[in-house]
Amino acid sequence: MTDLPPPPPPPPYDAPPPGSGAPDVGAAISYGWKKFQENVGPMLIVVLIPVAAQIVLLLIGQVAIKSVAGALVFQVIGIVVSAVAGLGLYRTALMITAGEPADVGKAFQYDRWGEWIVFSFVFGLMVGVGLVLCIIPGLFVLAFFGLAPFYFIDKRMSLGEALSASRAAVQSKGLAFPVLLSIIVGVLGVIACIVGVFVTEAIAYIAVAYLYRYATGQPVAA
Repeated sequence: MTDLPPPPPPPPYDAPPPGSGAPDVGAAISYGWKKFQENVGPMLIVVLIPVAAQIVLLLIGQVAIKSVAGALVFQVIGIVVSAVAGLGLYRTALMITAGEPADVGKAFQYDRWGEWIVFSFVFGLMVGVGLVLCIIPGLFVLAFFGLAPFYFIDKRMSLGEALSASRAAVQSKGLAFPVLLSIIVGVLGVIACIVGVFVTEAIAYIAVAYLYRYATGQPVAA
């Protein structure tokens, strides 16, 4: 008989702790698939919202836009709507990896909308221009700056700080390849089957959030 207290429960890590070697792509995607299954309802909703918003904008644009000026205004509206709708994906992935319930309403509660819209536009422009320039530069942007949105939202960094933090973390922890492939998985649903994007995109966002938690030394919910 002993009076010693029982040992504490193990920490809720599903990723290796800092310093034990970067998690591979398989670990990130497996985690994303597991958490998607556990949160399938909320994840499908937050994935569907940006897609539905784009479809509505496209239909309105085809019917209502009759001038160049109108088309430009409509493009600006589209950028804002896409940024607002896309925020829910990042915030839901952060909630899930932190062990919080996936709350669709909470996912769209944010106090830095103006800054986020600017960030989203610049980040999207970086990726888009990079892909146009022979694809490779775009892949480079995704690999080294793919964690930037999570730094911007979770750490409340500025645009420049988030981009710098993402690049530094990816370089120091060897995450370029896992981040890039995890993001590419999100595109595979479009290639294989349009409906599949609702699954693969959700898995990809959770997988990259998993890598972000590892990069910042935060525990990942099991």
